[in-house]
Amino acid sequence: MDSMAGDSPEPSSSFSGGGEKKRVYVAMGAGESKAMVLWALQKFPDRDAAAFVLLHVYCHPKFIPIMGTRIPASQVQEQQLIAHKKMELQKMSDILDEHLLLCAQEKVQAEKLVVESDDVAEGLLQLISERHVTALVMGAAADKHYTKKMMALKSKKAQAVEQQADPFCRIWYICKGTLV
Repeated sequence: MDSMAGDSPEPSSSFSGGGEKKRVYVAMGAGESKAMVLWALQKFPDRDAAAFVLLHVYCHPKFIPIMGTRIPASQVQEQQLIAHKKMELQKMSDILDEHLLLCAQEKVQAEKLVVESDDVAEGLLQLISERHVTALVMGAAADKHYTKKMMALKSKKAQAVEQQADPFCRIWYICKGTLV
């Protein structure tokens, strides 16, 4: 489901020419992010026209895993919250670094960006607005159980972004490496 009705799902034609590189934001969590990066690398073939921004929205957790159990974040000491956040951000940074390497191997200019928000959808919507994002690739399913044959957005995050994103932002929703 491409967010601009009537447009071709193929992004390459709208990203060629014009001199300045267009920024393609690829929003990812810890899950199937590699499939999204690989999809974007295939669908934006003009290396001179597009640069990628590998994006992660970090949300403060409601629960913290401690010694095999999940404890509400409100009941955890500040030091433990800071340590957990540092560990989670390092894990995500490592994943983003792996994807930067993929982009470099394909000779695609890329950078990573981590933003913080209380809600992923709100973080994405704010980023779209503040940075005038015109191209966003993001996941369409909430978990791994959805299939490539999925025809509608299943993720509440994707649904919220679809409904509320500024109309100048074209969004491609990906599930398991396939355009929804």
